[in-house]
Amino acid sequence: MSFAVWAALAIVGLVVGPVIAHLLRRGRTKEREFPPVRWALPLTSNARERSRLEDRPLLALRTLMIVSLAVLGAMPLVRCERLSLARTSGGSVALAVVLDDSFSMRAASPNGASRFSRAFAGAEQLFRSARPGDSLAIVLAGKPARVLLSPTTDLDTARRTLADVVVSDRSTDLVEAVALARNTIRSSPQKDHKVVVLSDLAGEAIPEGTPFAETPLADLAKPASDCGITTADRHGTRVDVVVACSDEDAARHRTVDAVVATGAAPNAVPDGGGRLAAPGEVVGHGTLSPRAGEQHVTLDVGTVSAVLDVRLTGSDAAREDDDAPVSDEPAAPAVAVVADTRTAGATTGGPTVVEQALAALGGSWVVRPLELIPDDEGGYKGVAALVLDDPRGLSPTARTALSKFLSRGGVAAAFIGPRGSSTDLGSPLDPFAHGTVRFESAPGMGVDPASVAWLGAESTSLQALVRRGRARLDGTELEGARVVGRFTDSVPFLVERAVGRGLCLTVGLPASLEESDFAVRPGFLSILDHVLRQADQRKGSKRTAAGVPWTFPGAARVVVEGPEGPVPVTSVHRNDACADATGRCDAAALQATPALHGRYRVVLDGEQELRTVTLDPAELLAAPREPSPGTGSTSGGAGALVSASRETALVLLAFVLAEVSLRIGRRWAARTRGRPGSPIGPERSPAEP
Repeated sequence: MSFAVWAALAIVGLVVGPVIAHLLRRGRTKEREFPPVRWALPLTSNARERSRLEDRPLLALRTLMIVSLAVLGAMPLVRCERLSLARTSGGSVALAVVLDDSFSMRAASPNGASRFSRAFAGAEQLFRSARPGDSLAIVLAGKPARVLLSPTTDLDTARRTLADVVVSDRSTDLVEAVALARNTIRSSPQKDHKVVVLSDLAGEAIPEGTPFAETPLADLAKPASDCGITTADRHGTRVDVVVACSDEDAARHRTVDAVVATGAAPNAVPDGGGRLAAPGEVVGHGTLSPRAGEQHVTLDVGTVSAVLDVRLTGSDAAREDDDAPVSDEPAAPAVAVVADTRTAGATTGGPTVVEQALAALGGSWVVRPLELIPDDEGGYKGVAALVLDDPRGLSPTARTALSKFLSRGGVAAAFIGPRGSSTDLGSPLDPFAHGTVRFESAPGMGVDPASVAWLGAESTSLQALVRRGRARLDGTELEGARVVGRFTDSVPFLVERAVGRGLCLTVGLPASLEESDFAVRPGFLSILDHVLRQADQRKGSKRTAAGVPWTFPGAARVVVEGPEGPVPVTSVHRNDACADATGRCDAAALQATPALHGRYRVVLDGEQELRTVTLDPAELLAAPREPSPGTGSTSGGAGALVSASRETALVLLAFVLAEVSLRIGRRWAARTRGRPGSPIGPERSPAEP
């Protein structure tokens, strides 16, 4: 503080003077015993009476008034830490607040409160300082970034919407959130446009742009010591746990325990039997290494037949990540491939062309080659997608198993080649085609790019690709099928058909390089990618990250129960899956977004399954960043600190009214008793002179 501030506060010293002066009068007069005094009433010595503070309540009030006057004299040189809208032009303001609701905001600050509570309080202060005519918007930075409130001048609605915001376990997506905030207020009629970011700034740096993104809360960047469980998978008698720690101190002297979960669904118990254990019983134990970063801990749980959780002992800055469910499902969904290595294999040997293409797409999918099409439901365990290359036909048992797989959300794609026209009796290509598919010679034939424009730019790569022949799919379509791609002569090239919650695709070309170069075109990869995306939406992995939406196409009724109760299920239009160049899209599908990590119970049309939601390790490992210079109150933006003169003046006025009330009350009490009262000090004894 400057000299002027200290000089104003020095007025407080005036309080000490009268008190010291009064106390210095203290002394003890010499007393002599006078015999007749025994017949007189005892009285207090006047000298001793004057040495005491006569009216402490009144002295306290006047002391507080002087202190308040000193603080008021220092205003507005001293400012309280409260955010307020700074108005550059003096008119209305269009404000977009980017509030970070990601998991990293759960970390506790040194004063015990979480980062999110500090950011939320800052947003409330900004909204309280808004005036009629201001426009307010709210953008949440948890991944995926989303606009919670579009710009509105209804301040009461904005404040109510803000009051409902809660922190989640999502990842951080500040870059997209700031971009959304800028676009949201770009067309607002107010002259001043402001974007305020209330976040710990962990992750990617905010890109430059207009309006400037202000970050006024520098205290959110204080580091926090935290360890958290990101994933836990069971493999037989062991549980593999991944723990992420921000620093060495957070991991020191901490252990990981596997315990029997409470309240799990009975049908979630793994198959294979084993001993029973009581809920809460510790069945596995491991120790963390005192180091920062990710580390793997393996727990031996034996043959316990129960649903398990894992938990960290000890404490840190965030207790919410110290426990997690154990997933009994494979870590990633599988895509099964049935292909003949003699016709669909690469010239150099090794995996088939389809397997190599799926591997090239990357992602978390596991490619599982099969010799035959599964003929029972067990063959589809852990499989979300099935790809058949030039199948000869399907046996009755294989068709039954495939039908059940599709009805429960599976996706199957068949690339029809010459073998499709020579199916065995009783083994048609149903559900991919009806009857016998004729394979004909069509040299130089290609796919109409306009009919497969939904594949993106890769659609143009499918022109002039047929070297020997193609499958004629016209006339073989089953009921409910639709053509989503055509050859240049309008013969169907790609047909889709919904089966229950699943999807069945039929392609009029095989992957064999002897028939065409279809398998080496980018369009071939785009079709496989479409298959995987559809499978991920419909069946997908039973383990996803917090904030990743679950889509349930074809489901009539979906109920989702999470760690904190029911999860809202909404109807959305899948505009990203348009069927053809005319813009026709799939019908609306049900969708739920789990925002918290933990175990979820999902009921799809009466069938129950368990899913787990995990944390993003970056939320624990990414260190918060200090705001860039010039992003606080010096920017003249919404982060300006405000003077507390008004509040201090009100306090001073309250003290003055309290003294007046005290004096009036004493005078009235004295008159009521019929004795003269003193408006300044206490009543004197009648024996006093």
